[in-house]
Amino acid sequence: MRLLRRPLGGSPLVRDYLSGIAAAASLYRGSPFQLATYRDKAKDLERTTGPDAIARVVPMIKPVGPAAEKALRTVARDNGYFVTTGQQPGLFGGPLYSLYKALTAVRLAEVLAAELARPVMPLFWVASEDHDWEETNHTHVVDASNALHRIAVGPGPVRAGRPLGRVRVGDGIHDAVGQLAGHFPRNDFHTRYIDLVRETFHPSATMASAFSGLMTELLRDTPVGLVDAADPVLKQASRPLLRAEAEDPADSETAISRSCDDLTQRGYHHQVPYIAGATNLFLDSVDGRDRVQHGAGGFELRRTGRTISREDFLALIDDAPQRVSPNVLLRPVVESFVFPTLAYVGGPGELAYFGQLGRLFRRHGVGMPVVVPRGSLLVLEKKVVRVIEKHGLEIDELREGNALLSRFARDQVPEGVSGAVAAWRGAVESFATELTGTVNGIDPVLKGAVAKARNSGLAALGALEKKIVRAVKRSSEVTWNQIAKAQVNLWPAGKPQDRVLGPLQYLMRYGEEFVSMALGEIRVELHSGKS
Repeated sequence: MRLLRRPLGGSPLVRDYLSGIAAAASLYRGSPFQLATYRDKAKDLERTTGPDAIARVVPMIKPVGPAAEKALRTVARDNGYFVTTGQQPGLFGGPLYSLYKALTAVRLAEVLAAELARPVMPLFWVASEDHDWEETNHTHVVDASNALHRIAVGPGPVRAGRPLGRVRVGDGIHDAVGQLAGHFPRNDFHTRYIDLVRETFHPSATMASAFSGLMTELLRDTPVGLVDAADPVLKQASRPLLRAEAEDPADSETAISRSCDDLTQRGYHHQVPYIAGATNLFLDSVDGRDRVQHGAGGFELRRTGRTISREDFLALIDDAPQRVSPNVLLRPVVESFVFPTLAYVGGPGELAYFGQLGRLFRRHGVGMPVVVPRGSLLVLEKKVVRVIEKHGLEIDELREGNALLSRFARDQVPEGVSGAVAAWRGAVESFATELTGTVNGIDPVLKGAVAKARNSGLAALGALEKKIVRAVKRSSEVTWNQIAKAQVNLWPAGKPQDRVLGPLQYLMRYGEEFVSMALGEIRVELHSGKS
């Protein structure tokens, strides 16, 4: 097994930002590849962060192991900084990119600590207030026969709209763990990781607590600290910003609207849909998590239609901030409001919506962190490498699925056959052209009959060509199975590997070495010079 570094990709805005195109770069803090960008941000934190800022956040951070405990003590003692990242909880650790985010934050924190001569600790924000169960209740694995399987925990009526930190995985988890165990052969790692999954993902655990437990174990040798978005201490610390948002939601709406205009003027699409009248807040109630909308008379919950006066909503934030949560746009602002955040590590989607947040950060008087792309890795197992090398394939063309197989089959058709088919097609075209000119002198109407005969001949030839290709496929079934094997491992369901498969796909086969190898392949290179 080896891991290959890959371009992250993303929208035109993200690609331009990472390429240093001025139109995009001006929407962010500065280039994530220039050391000067981080030095400038560190100076801002020095000016805006009080001496007790770290002490206030220490109770919110759960170190994953001894290295993280040491990092937290050092950051608190020397008034250091944080590099943050995060993800919503997911079944059995969610997609691979969740792990890659955490490891990128580790690498970036190491580099920045050395360059800035100040301790920097990586934090992983567990988005336990998110409520989309259908996005998080499943994972995919590729079994020993190279078949892709979806493993899921059923929805259940009580889960709809509820924060993942309050949703228990339930008894259905037993079947999910059984499926996971059955899809992998017994080896030195099988029992260890199945036991770990059973220990963390048990029926009474919430999706958030189970995810946190698994990530704690996977990252135990790193300096990562976990942060639960619903932590009571964190909610109290974020209360002033949540209140400010509720006191003047129109101001935030204007900020977001103008940011949308900024994007449009630069030729980019809106990264997060703009919803007129919507605040950036959700309210958690017995009916689940509901978006708060504002109006002249106060507030209204979008799904249930329940109304709340301005005074009552502000009082609720003061008395029970744990019931109010930020949306995808406000969450990064809350994070930087609470933590002295030097940089945020994100995927292509997050990098895109950060380009829409500059005015919202300024509206709340919070400095935007440096926005850094996560590491993007592709796991190449020996069985896949053998197929690629044997058939001279490129990794990206394997994403084409059946189209690649058909093209490959056409390339395997003997030259004599393909040449005869091409000559036949050329003859049909040539004779049809010649005949069209000849019959025109007899009766112009006959040109239509010639065209019809031409089309019929080409259609019959096309059908014959497909039959020939299918026959070639049948005679080379082993080859096609090998290519399909490579496809499902690198591009499961035609999607990037790290967005479909989870970390257990490789932990169950290679053990904890997989995590250390992934960390070793992630690179963070900062250049001196102008930001």
